[in-house]
Amino acid sequence: MITVNVNNTVHSFSTPTNLQDLLTQLNISDKGIAVAINNQIISKKDWNQRQLSNDENILIIRATQGG
Repeated sequence: MITVNVNNTVHSFSTPTNLQDLLTQLNISDKGIAVAINNQIISKKDWNQRQLSNDENILIIRATQGG
């Protein structure tokens, strides 16, 4: 079992997963977001290859418009 912290909420998965799978399982659209794992930005092109490890901290930031 893998447990990760996503935006201060703990999520557990029974099978190994990558970052793209995590976003899909959490119903998070990949449009207009940035993702950091353990304070390191992960390029969108690497989301399918980036395997998640137990106890990692994931921060998802959504771009917003404003003025």
